[in-house]
Amino acid sequence: MDNTSEARRKKMMRRKRAMLKRTHRRINVTFIIVFVLLLALGVRIFMINYTHGEEYSQAVLNHQTYTSTTIPYMRGNITASDGTVLAYSEKVYNLILDVKSVTSEDGKYLNNTIDALVKCFGLDKDNIKKTINDNPSSQYQKLLKELTSDEIAEFNELKAQKNSNIYGVWFEESYVRKYPFSTLACDVIGFASNVNGGELGLESQYDDELSGTDGVTYSYVDEDLNAVETTKAAVNGNNIITTIDYNVQSIIEKYMAAYNQEKPSKNTAIVVMNPKNGEILGMASYPQFDLNNPRNLANVYSEEQLASMSDTDVTNALYQLWTNYCVSESYEPGSTYKPFTIAAGLEEGVVHDGDTYECKGYEYVGPDMIKCHSYSTTGSHGVLTLSQSLENSCNPYMINIAIKLGNVRFAQYEKMFGFGAKTGVDLPGEATGIMYDENKITTIDAATNSFGQNVNVNMIQMLSAYSSLINDGKYYQPHIVKRIESANGEVVKENSPVLVRQTVTASTSKYLRKYLENTVELGTAHKAYIEGYSIAGKTGTAQKIPRADLKWVISFIGHAPADDPKFAIYIVLDEPDGTTGTSGSTSDALILAKDIMTELLPYMNVYKDTDEPYVDLGNAPEESGVSDVPVSEPAAATTGSN
Repeated sequence: MDNTSEARRKKMMRRKRAMLKRTHRRINVTFIIVFVLLLALGVRIFMINYTHGEEYSQAVLNHQTYTSTTIPYMRGNITASDGTVLAYSEKVYNLILDVKSVTSEDGKYLNNTIDALVKCFGLDKDNIKKTINDNPSSQYQKLLKELTSDEIAEFNELKAQKNSNIYGVWFEESYVRKYPFSTLACDVIGFASNVNGGELGLESQYDDELSGTDGVTYSYVDEDLNAVETTKAAVNGNNIITTIDYNVQSIIEKYMAAYNQEKPSKNTAIVVMNPKNGEILGMASYPQFDLNNPRNLANVYSEEQLASMSDTDVTNALYQLWTNYCVSESYEPGSTYKPFTIAAGLEEGVVHDGDTYECKGYEYVGPDMIKCHSYSTTGSHGVLTLSQSLENSCNPYMINIAIKLGNVRFAQYEKMFGFGAKTGVDLPGEATGIMYDENKITTIDAATNSFGQNVNVNMIQMLSAYSSLINDGKYYQPHIVKRIESANGEVVKENSPVLVRQTVTASTSKYLRKYLENTVELGTAHKAYIEGYSIAGKTGTAQKIPRADLKWVISFIGHAPADDPKFAIYIVLDEPDGTTGTSGSTSDALILAKDIMTELLPYMNVYKDTDEPYVDLGNAPEESGVSDVPVSEPAAATTGSN
């Protein structure tokens, strides 16, 4: 190689090295620029995420596919004490059309789906097409509601067939409240709706317990395009186990309805209680209503009457029909109040067993003369023992006891027996009644109160107080729920008997049981006597306010067996048809009581005390509600005051 060639080669090598250096510099510069740009971009992304991350994340989520379906809870059951179901919830299905789905894929599913809906549910094809045309993007169109599982079975079978091309229809689960015995214990049970929950009775009182919590199934497509589905199960409501005895309830309602078929009343109400623990075994009032259709008035009013009613009239009629007379109405009790007057007198020692008093047919209170109901018939009762005062329902004897007690002590005993205050029974709408304050009661007030006038009570007050009289003075709080159980049967709460107070001593209670037994065997309540059984009780006839209207409340309160009561019963007839308040007016309540107890006694395992034949005491005294009382009518003492 000559010198010239070597020089050229070296020169070329220098050029290559120079070019390589320039290339390396360019690469390095480019790398640095890219690195800086990436660093800047990273910083920017960090700042955006730091300041607006939640906002953009939500925007991403909003564009994801998301579906949610509510799983409804099942409302708890209401049962009788023996487990007979009185109210339950039945699963039903709403037919939902997803218009967007059924019209997808160029209408591939449209005709088959419409034909299946028409075939299985009898829907009108034109109406379905109109729904689809009017709501092209809707995914929820309710076509039918409250279908049973049997009613949707055929459609589901068609849909399950291969290549059925039925799509875009689904069934939304729901529950509807059912009452298998229609009118049985309607005032007690009440009713509920999906919209308002419990609206009456136990359905309202225990709405929080009966209600559960809805569940939910939701699914969505996450940012990795994975389908995610989550289910939160519904929590069903608790079950309410009542103290109601199904057979007792059926018996009292059977005779209550039969009585009103023959002789209608404005209200007929009956309560049966266990006096030894306050459990309500049966409670009913007439007229009744269908719990499955509670707003139907056709059974109470004629078509002509309904046609003439305004909306306000209908509303008022419904409220009147739904009112539980046994709890929510107050009234003057009449002579069923007299056992409490006698009990107070015995407790305070102002009167003793065997004491006598001469009834002249009237008693003076200051300058005012108050007549006995016997005044217009026999004139007077003559000389009476304490027991005979109850047997003959003598007003002056009661007045005499009240005067001896004095106004304050008399009012204190009224309070002791629970009058003028709520009992706390676990039903809504309890009336308080009306009584006089011990610092304001006058002598004439105490006198008229002593025989059940110018004092207002409700039925639960009366029967609870009466139960204490015949149960050695032990006053138990009345209650109608025995316990609360979860949906799987676990006891959530046990409603044990609550002994509230001692009203009288055991000795006074023993005297009262005997006097009340004598009243049925020998006195005004004799028509309630049942051969072989020891029945005890007292009648009542009260003239309603305003007195000039000549309307009456007739009643009977009693128990059996007389000296060891298994049950106490109270019957009230409010304005029974044809009642005048004259002698014999209590017969309806006594006959109804006898009919009920004749069937109730053997069911309650009450056995006969004797085989002695029934004696018809044709001359047995009967009570009249007529009495002349020289006092004005108190404005507050009106039937129905709460």
